[in-house]
Amino acid sequence: MDVRTEVAVVGGGSTGSSIIYHIAKVGVSDCTLLDKESQIAAGQTSLSTALVRTHYSVEIVARMALRCYNYFENFEANLAGRTAGFVKTGLIIGAGADAKSALDDNMKMLRRLGITTNLVDRDEAVRIEPQLGASGFADIVFEPEAGYAEPSTTATSFASAGRELGAKFMMERRVTKIERSGGGYRLETPAGSLWAKKVVLATGPWSKPIFASLGIDLPVRAVRHPVAIYHRPAEYEGKRPFILDLLRSAYYKPEGRYLLIAGSLELELDTSGAEVDPDRYDRGVTSEEVTKMTGKVMDAIPLMASKGEYERGFGGVYDVTPDQQPIIDELSDYGYENLFCLVGLSGHGFKLCPEYGRIMAAMVTEGKFRDYDTSVFRLSRFKEGKLLRSSYQVGTVG
Repeated sequence: MDVRTEVAVVGGGSTGSSIIYHIAKVGVSDCTLLDKESQIAAGQTSLSTALVRTHYSVEIVARMALRCYNYFENFEANLAGRTAGFVKTGLIIGAGADAKSALDDNMKMLRRLGITTNLVDRDEAVRIEPQLGASGFADIVFEPEAGYAEPSTTATSFASAGRELGAKFMMERRVTKIERSGGGYRLETPAGSLWAKKVVLATGPWSKPIFASLGIDLPVRAVRHPVAIYHRPAEYEGKRPFILDLLRSAYYKPEGRYLLIAGSLELELDTSGAEVDPDRYDRGVTSEEVTKMTGKVMDAIPLMASKGEYERGFGGVYDVTPDQQPIIDELSDYGYENLFCLVGLSGHGFKLCPEYGRIMAAMVTEGKFRDYDTSVFRLSRFKEGKLLRSSYQVGTVG
């Protein structure tokens, strides 16, 4: 006999964990999370650089990011003493002349939303971060409230809070097939099946095969993103602002006392990079990737050229949509009533996960999220030509 539940959430990363918690929080204790791994956040969430910022160029995403920032800042109060490991560092955004107009327009929008963000000159930027190579930037913005969190800790905090509210967890349960059954859905796994009245797919880079089995062509690409990790010298140690380098299409995140984590914002990775199998891809970094990233790091932070040391690297995977914004939808238009999805997170999944959970809990229990119009994230927008385009010509910034 099938295990039965009111709501099944497939995927145990930061998004799925937030969803199961928020569903249980609104009173649906008969909910179950399934994940293919043996523990929460063992997939791509564990590889997240976990930046928490509010600087976005798509207004609705900036609104979501502001709510999420407030959630992370007050995480222990929101989640009964649990932690997300949030560290406030500040964020410096450096842009070339080609992004100056977009940056100026975004500043006006962000200020209208109540987001603290300030245009600073090069001297002020170097006062904030003495190691910044500011000379190449045409515009520099400082967001003083930004920071980073600990991704696995955040996800497990959501999961444990959900468990206290009655949510159940079925680990090592890879969902291989979903089919209609008895007014709901049967989810097949190698360890047996589960029946649910409603299903939420929060399956990240593993989404495309599941949608294909439902006869839905999902416009999501699983794309590998390389990350390089360096040792910072003593002059650059400690808590420092992270940097979004729009000029070089990269970001640099000082973490802990000595680490510097650098990743790519190259649009080409997401639009024309090779798709990968998230279960079988190169999790290391090539010498060419390290050389390219090291050149960017040395230009943006000159001290690293003489005293920084490369330590190691890894490859993560983003589930990327054509406009680099998520798909948030209920799939009735595709013949699947009460089948919901929150996929195609495009590198924004962690920083927006508190709001993703709140949105999906409302959609599942009330049929609609009422605080603002999330229909702009519907799956059909790609065929309708109503994409949510960033004003920056880089990847994953939004």
